[in-house]
Amino acid sequence: MERFSVAATQVTSKYRDLEYNIETHLRIIKETAEAGCRMVVFPELSVTGHNASPEIVQFAEETEGRIFRIMHQQARGYNILVAYGFCELARGTHYNTHALVGPEGLIGLQRKVHASYDEFFRFRQAYEWEVFDLGFCKVGTAICHDSSFFESWRILALKGAEIVLLPHAIRKMMNPDGTLTFDGAEKDCSAEELMANQRQLYDARPNPKLHDVNANLNGVYAVFSDHVGFDGHSSHVGGAYVLDPEGKMIAKADPSTKSAWISAEIDPQAYHKIRRSPWFQLKNRRPETYGELTRLI
Repeated sequence: MERFSVAATQVTSKYRDLEYNIETHLRIIKETAEAGCRMVVFPELSVTGHNASPEIVQFAEETEGRIFRIMHQQARGYNILVAYGFCELARGTHYNTHALVGPEGLIGLQRKVHASYDEFFRFRQAYEWEVFDLGFCKVGTAICHDSSFFESWRILALKGAEIVLLPHAIRKMMNPDGTLTFDGAEKDCSAEELMANQRQLYDARPNPKLHDVNANLNGVYAVFSDHVGFDGHSSHVGGAYVLDPEGKMIAKADPSTKSAWISAEIDPQAYHKIRRSPWFQLKNRRPETYGELTRLI
């Protein structure tokens, strides 16, 4: 791993306006590249949009379609790696897919493995976990609900991931007491309500707290990016942050309802420090005793 800067984003994607979404990506890619970032991470389905509407698949395209060509052009022009989400048309069905594109072209794809509650009606679930060697670091991706499972983090770490990307599209609204309501959020929530949710995301975080723990247990950096605001169908919480291998938040976006980005420096010393510890879990595993983990219940 080399020292470099990564950008995490929160973006507003409109579910019926692909051109607006593409323009948002182009602007942020330009800004982050000019700020010296080597990689920029966009949310889940960031280009084509994410909500409970049947139209979630309306902009689906094959892997190297128009969206890819635009992102590749930007990656090549600005010499930056771009991680973005789109609805992929493949194998005669649709996938919730996150692509990683660099100046030389497509590096790889991660398709979402664990569909969340309404995604079962729209997407096929994947089976593969991918880790990509970028030369200056190794990257894996856990898309939204995937990051709720310990096994997702562990398999990515075992496959060599040094950084785990966490693209999200959170529509569940946090209540004042920190509990979660799975209501689809099919409304235009107030700016005050969304920003209150973001503050809880950063500070109380009953569910995203799992990110802190799993980053620490697996000794990886984690980059969280989320949709924000009303997309024409649903409201999204927003938020962007970066965690270090001890699970500490080293950068976060200010609460807002606008598209924004933050950057953080990835420090190889922090990564190697936790992995040199005699108590680092990956060194002390007993895989021969873990067969029960793969039993269906």
